[in-house]
Amino acid sequence: MLEARSRGVAELRRLLIRKGEPETEVDAAIARLKSAGILDDANFARQLTRSKAIGAGLSRRRIGQELAKRGVSRDLSDEAIEAVFDEEGINEGESIDRVARKKLRMLTKVDDATRRRRLSAFLARRGYDNDDIAKVLQTLLAKSEADG
Repeated sequence: MLEARSRGVAELRRLLIRKGEPETEVDAAIARLKSAGILDDANFARQLTRSKAIGAGLSRRRIGQELAKRGVSRDLSDEAIEAVFDEEGINEGESIDRVARKKLRMLTKVDDATRRRRLSAFLARRGYDNDDIAKVLQTLLAKSEADG
């Protein structure tokens, strides 16, 4: 399971137990993996945060939800998100703009109302606030309509 991608402690434990492995053996294996440095929630949280923030353009809030879903503690999640956003110089305002522009290029063949609805829903799924979504929609769609 760790070969496919890295995982958090809670996520790996849940998957192994779901496969029918005895809890005592799972706990022992996880303890060995942690002591060997193979399983590290803090490192996992940073890797996932970097991937989701840069690659998928997710917001801080949405990344926090992803980490929580995978069993990473709130403290580790917050630390990882803060560290990665600082290290990579990620600005959520620029990020939402970049992600929205990319999505908008894929919505050229639909009418304005559909474009607005789909772009709004897309950004909401990435965890951006409604106020930020409204601002970017106003800016990008006004520019798109002026150009088009």
